[in-house]
Amino acid sequence: MKNFVKNQRGSIMLEFTICGIMFVGFVLGMVAMGLWIYNTSQVKQAARIAALNVAVTDSPAEASDKALKHLNKTLVACPMKNAFSYSTNDTGYGVAEAEMNPLFPGFQRLIDPKGASTANGRILIRKEASTARAHRLRPENKPFYN
Repeated sequence: MKNFVKNQRGSIMLEFTICGIMFVGFVLGMVAMGLWIYNTSQVKQAARIAALNVAVTDSPAEASDKALKHLNKTLVACPMKNAFSYSTNDTGYGVAEAEMNPLFPGFQRLIDPKGASTANGRILIRKEASTARAHRLRPENKPFYN
């Protein structure tokens, strides 16, 4: 019996090593994917904030500033952030974008197989949002309201 256990030690260690490497890789992949999903969600929210604020205040600079503040507070591993907004007579538009550092080589190819990531290897996240102005906030209708 002792001879049997002694012969199995090497194979048990080899199995543990292979499974351990696969498990650690799986966990790191989940963390990287979760971070990308979180950052994408926050960029989308910043675009919504910009669109809403430009529709309500009619000030693109103020709306862009609020969206940029949101990006600065919430994004993780994104050195470049930008937000801007503009409006037409009855619609407000917001655009937010960020560049995320990939956490391991090849991650940008995994989530973006078409190759829209930036030249420096960062992952580009760009989201747009629009919102309609309320009837009373449209420039042509302001004289009818207080």
